[in-house]
Amino acid sequence: MKKDKKKIKEIKNYIHKVISEISTFVPLIWTYTIRYEDQETNSSNGVFSVNYNPTTFHVEIYVYQDLFNQMPDKGLVEGFKQYIKDGLGHEIGHCYIWELEGIERDIEKTASLIGFLISKILDSKGI
Repeated sequence: MKKDKKKIKEIKNYIHKVISEISTFVPLIWTYTIRYEDQETNSSNGVFSVNYNPTTFHVEIYVYQDLFNQMPDKGLVEGFKQYIKDGLGHEIGHCYIWELEGIERDIEKTASLIGFLISKILDSKGI
């Protein structure tokens, strides 16, 4: 299903807004890059992934095309915004875990818990 360019731009702007806001209260992110991938999903069938450089506190957020395929016909509705915040929060959660424990063990559940906390902070800021 091909999505409207205006709706895609709206989602990209929202992703930038969320990451920009997260970077104001997450001390592990000094700089960030958002990359839009041509692939449908990442290797775990997710629509987001992250690459974190702990030396420079730089985060690269990868956004995969399936996110745009999942976009509701009504566009950027509240439930879809929440989905985006939860997913991005989850990815930032990985950065904390990598700082604390390394990347070798299964950390998906912990990253999700941290992501939900970040999402709640965004909710309280009205984002």
